[in-house]
Amino acid sequence: MTAIAGPSRERRVVFGGILVMALSLLSTYGVLPAVTRWRARAVQLDRVRAQVAHLKGLQQQASALDAAASAGETRLAGAPRRVIHARSSALGASALQALLQGAADASGLVVERVDVGTERTSAGDLTATLSAYGDIHGLAALLAQLANAPRITAVERLTVQINPALRGAPDVLRMTLGVRAPMVME
Repeated sequence: MTAIAGPSRERRVVFGGILVMALSLLSTYGVLPAVTRWRARAVQLDRVRAQVAHLKGLQQQASALDAAASAGETRLAGAPRRVIHARSSALGASALQALLQGAADASGLVVERVDVGTERTSAGDLTATLSAYGDIHGLAALLAQLANAPRITAVERLTVQINPALRGAPDVLRMTLGVRAPMVME
């Protein structure tokens, strides 16, 4: 019996080793990756649920937010003229350029160029130069537009000359305006 029990015991040890190895391979390459993926999906699902809850909260507050924005716009529209508010000098320069371009267009002037400095003066102001063509009525309209603009602007320099390129049209003037506008960094 000892001779028969020996190979049987060895077989059981070999089968036990194979079984342990198979279980370790199954857990290493099957169970652990599945658990890891399941946890990652659970975390992702929690993130999506939190985003959905946040969006639902915003949706519920949409009318209140719209009302607050409308009230703010109404308050600002009735407020006196304001300085330019921007996050950077470049954004402030862009706002000043848009203001000058819009005022010139509304005055019926042909804008030759608008140069806005992105560097602020020691007082925190932006400076710009506007060169345009038009008649005396357009110049008066431009000055009125700047005087009543929603942003504070100060005309520092004004040069007006008859356009030498259009000698046959004495009513066409070339004008150059130097403008300064205060700016506050947000």
